[in-house]
Amino acid sequence: MTKLKSKPILKRASHILSQEFSTPKDIAWAWVTLLMSQEEEKRDSEEKRYSRITEFEAWILGLDLPRDSKNTQVHTVSPEAVKNSARNVFEWPHEYIFEAPISPNHPDSKITYSDTITKPILDAVKDAGGAADRAALMAILEGYAKEGKEPFVNVTAEGIEWKGSNWSEGDKYNLLTIKSLNNRLTNLRKKELIELTHKSWTVLLGYQKGLSSVLNRA
Repeated sequence: MTKLKSKPILKRASHILSQEFSTPKDIAWAWVTLLMSQEEEKRDSEEKRYSRITEFEAWILGLDLPRDSKNTQVHTVSPEAVKNSARNVFEWPHEYIFEAPISPNHPDSKITYSDTITKPILDAVKDAGGAADRAALMAILEGYAKEGKEPFVNVTAEGIEWKGSNWSEGDKYNLLTIKSLNNRLTNLRKKELIELTHKSWTVLLGYQKGLSSVLNRA
């Protein structure tokens, strides 16, 4: 089976994880759906997919997280709380970019992204001279973090901590690892922001002018 690429489905899944509260079943479905869409291998069978959803739903219920006090009829919890609990236990899908910014009028115009980690990764690819070595890219990103560059916070034994676009005081940080970096590079390649040629990455020269159309491809 080919990887899931349906933009409406991916948008729905992303929306569920961005809500303040949602049901454990919906969170598990969105979690698995986005995670499997970002994995480089071909998508697993539907039977295995639903098995993972059931496993994650049971795990979420076992966390016994606080429920939405305003909704006593339905068991809902915070997707953000699930994400924080999953850290260092399960992989969490990275944010998709669906909304494209206004096309710049000049090649040097500043581009903004709906997430905070995309630009530093593209910068690291350029600083590495296109090297496809993930360890080398991680070393450059660690350097950014030690320099205090946004959105990075700290370098730990597990990876690099960084603040997401919706981060607020008291929230846990996201964690960038070799595996999640690989998934993000794969996603950037699918969006044609970078390409892999002769075992090296290239940040496409026309990505600024074509950003609007590229980012609308899920």
